[in-house]
Amino acid sequence: MTLSWFGDFFSALPDALRALYEFGDPESLGRGWWGFLIVALWGVFLVAGPIALAKRWYGQREWLSATMGVIAATAVSWWLFGIIPSAWIYYVDSNKEILQGVVIPASLTITIGTFHWDLMSNLYDVIRDSVVMLETTVATAAMIIAGIRIQERYPRTLASGEVKPDAGGYK
Repeated sequence: MTLSWFGDFFSALPDALRALYEFGDPESLGRGWWGFLIVALWGVFLVAGPIALAKRWYGQREWLSATMGVIAATAVSWWLFGIIPSAWIYYVDSNKEILQGVVIPASLTITIGTFHWDLMSNLYDVIRDSVVMLETTVATAAMIIAGIRIQERYPRTLASGEVKPDAGGYK
């Protein structure tokens, strides 16, 4: 690896960022902001709104509170496990000519004198898929930790007049 790679990397970044902005609609410049608007609206209506309602109804309307929590968790999960990994793969594959070999290495080769050893000819694809695997692993851990913390902070409450049974289970 030479120092020229760094220069090539930084010179390719504007093209890669422009491709990211135009992602999804390369025909028309300026429409990239629609994606940000959709994410914002998704966050308000399917995440923040249900979370606010779940907190508001906690202890009063347990089923509605739980349902709103599930709607918010489903919306977040949809993004973390579906939309973001799919968008990453689609972006990397559709902009291969900009990214391959400059921003993301194309292969891993060792050359010593006349000895040429090709360790990994598909490094670009391996990195592409490894990013998805890493994001999914981090998202899974974050969802588990968030679920545990939410259950600790908002334990199940009993309805007014309901008494906790001495022993659990149905008789």
